[in-house]
Amino acid sequence: MKATIADLADKARELRVAIVRTLHKSQSGHTGGSLSAIDMVTALYFSKMRHDPANPDWAERDRFVLSKGHAAPAQYVA
Repeated sequence: MKATIADLADKARELRVAIVRTLHKSQSGHTGGSLSAIDMVTALYFSKMRHDPANPDWAERDRFVLSKGHAAPAQYVA
């Protein structure tokens, strides 16, 4: 079942909180880069990409390359 826009908005909100908590706990990182990318990351991970965290060696999975290093916490929380 594909996520609705409302579902994705709720998930993005949860992930924003997780980003802030993660960066605060580590006392390191760039909040702005992660928060600016979280809507895109949420849509990809929770609606578009074919992936299975329980099976990281799945040959048919989609790959996501994040070249905006300051946004890495957004990918980590997703």
